[in-house]
Amino acid sequence: MDFRVKNFALIDELEINFAEGLNVLTGETGAGKSIIIGALDILLGARASTDLIRKGKESAYIEAAFEPKRIDLINEYLEQAGIEADPDLLILSREIRQNGNNRNRINGQLVTASMIKDVSKYLVDIHGQHEHQRLLDSSSQLALLDEFIGQDKEELLQRIKELYLEQNRIDEELAALDIDEGEKAREIDLLKYQIQEIEDAALKDNELEELEQELKILTNLEDINDIVARMYTGLQGDDYSNIEGIMSQIVSFLKDLEDLKDLDGELANFYNILNDIYYQMEELSFSLNNYHEKLEFDPEKLERVEKRLSLITSLQRKYGQTIEEIKNYQQEMEKRLEFLLAQDKLLAELTERKERILEEYYHYARKLSELRKNKALALEDVIANELADLAMNNTIFKIVFTEKAPSIDGIDKVEFLIAPNPGEDLKPLARIASGGELSRIMLALKTIIAHVDQVDTLIFDEVDTGVGGKVAQKMAEKLARIGKQRQVLCITHLPQIASMADRHFFIEKKQEENRTYTRIYYLDNDERKAEIARMLGGVELTDTTIRHAEEMLVMAEARKREF
Repeated sequence: MDFRVKNFALIDELEINFAEGLNVLTGETGAGKSIIIGALDILLGARASTDLIRKGKESAYIEAAFEPKRIDLINEYLEQAGIEADPDLLILSREIRQNGNNRNRINGQLVTASMIKDVSKYLVDIHGQHEHQRLLDSSSQLALLDEFIGQDKEELLQRIKELYLEQNRIDEELAALDIDEGEKAREIDLLKYQIQEIEDAALKDNELEELEQELKILTNLEDINDIVARMYTGLQGDDYSNIEGIMSQIVSFLKDLEDLKDLDGELANFYNILNDIYYQMEELSFSLNNYHEKLEFDPEKLERVEKRLSLITSLQRKYGQTIEEIKNYQQEMEKRLEFLLAQDKLLAELTERKERILEEYYHYARKLSELRKNKALALEDVIANELADLAMNNTIFKIVFTEKAPSIDGIDKVEFLIAPNPGEDLKPLARIASGGELSRIMLALKTIIAHVDQVDTLIFDEVDTGVGGKVAQKMAEKLARIGKQRQVLCITHLPQIASMADRHFFIEKKQEENRTYTRIYYLDNDERKAEIARMLGGVELTDTTIRHAEEMLVMAEARKREF
C-alpha cells in the first residue's frame, strides 16, 4: 500500500510505501504515530472534521493505492456504481476543505463517503485501544461472532431483516388502527353527517357561476325592464303617445329613395345600407320584445336563488373553495368512513398476517441461532489456540447464548466469558479481564476474523497496552506470523514487536521556524538497532542497550525463519 498525506494535523506532507509483512511504526510519545493511522481511518470513510486541516491551509489531502486480493468483488461493486475499474489497482482519496465541500474519489472519480466505506471493508481492518470497550459490549460480541461465521449467515440474516422490518410495518398499521371506540363512533357519526350534507345539496358543475349570474339579473330586474322597454319603444314607436319610432322614419326614408336610387349609384348605395339597417333593427326589436315578455319579477325565485347560494357558501366554508373541492372532500370522507367501518376486519387480517410473519421469523432466527452456536464452539477452540500463542495457555474462553426479543439481527444475545487462571469461574470479560488480557483477546479475535474475511491489511494501533516481558515476545511473534499471510501495520512501544518488523518506520515531531511537523523515516539496519536500543533504555544509548538490540534483531530473524 502506497500512502500519501498532505496538510493533515501536524503533517505537512509525507509519502509512505508499506511493504508486505509486518510494518512497524515507532517513535517517542506525542510524535504523531496515531495521526498517521487516523488519516488512514478517515480515508477509509471515518467522519472528517475541518479541525484536522493543518493551520493556515485551505484543505487536507489523503490518498492510498492498493492492490487488493479481492479486486474482483471491489470492481463488481464499482461497475454497478458506474465507476471505472482497474484490473489490479485501486486508488482512494479524500480531500477535506475548510468550506466543508469535501471531495471523495475512487480511481479519480468523485464518489460519496459511504461508497468509500463500502469498498474499504475489503481492504483494511483497524484495531485501536478504543476497541477494548467494544469487546465488552454484548451487541459487539455478537457482531464479532457473525464476522467469524462469514458468508454462511448472510442469506439467513437478510431474510430475518426483511421479516423484522415487515413486522414493524404491520405494527405501525396496527397502531394506526388502535383508536378509542368512543372516538371512533364519534368520527363515524361526523363523517356520515358531512357526506349526507354534501349529498343532499346535489351540487352541479358550474352551478355556482350560473346562480351568481341569475342573482345579478334578478336584483337588477327593474333597470333591465326599463332599458329594454325604452329601446323597443325607440325602435317601434308608441301609438298611444304618438311617438314615431326609428323604424318608421327609416321606412319613410326608403320610400323617398325608392324613385331616386336609379338616378345615381351613390343614392342606390344609401338605399341598400338603409334597407339592411331596417331589417337588423326589425330583428333587434323582435328579440327585445321576446326578452321583455320573459322578464317577470318573481320574489320566490329570488329567494330560492339566494338560499341556494347561501347553502353553497356554507359548504364552501366547511369543505372547499370550489364545488370540485367539495366533491373531492366528499370522496375522501367516504374512503375514511369505509376504512373505519372495515377496521375490525382489517385488524383481524393484520393480526393474522403478523402471526404468520412472526412464525416465519422465528423459523429463520432459530436456524441462524443454531448456526451461531455451532460456529461459537469452533470459535472457542480457535481462540483458545490463539491465546495459547499469546501466553494465555490455561485460559478458558466460552460464548454463552441467551434468547432476546426479536430484533433485526435475530434472537441471540451472546456474552464472552473468560477464566484466565485454573480453578477460577467463568466471568464476563468486563469483570475479570485486564487491559493486557483484553489486548491479547482482541488480537486473537482480529487475527481469526481477518483470516475468514480475507482483509488485505490489518492495523493495530498500540494494542500492546498493559503487555510486557514474555507476553510481549509472544504478541510480537503472533504479529509476525500474521504478517506472513497479509500486510500488518502496527504502532508500538514494545522493542519485542519492533524487532520482528519486516519494515520499520520511525516517526518524530520537529519544530522548524515556529511550526511543528511530524516526519516519518524508513530505518535501515543500523538505524533500527539504534531505535530499538532507545526503546529498551530510554533516550541515552549505551553499549549494553545497543548489544541487546543487536541480539533481539538476530533472534527475531531466526524466529521468523522458523515460521
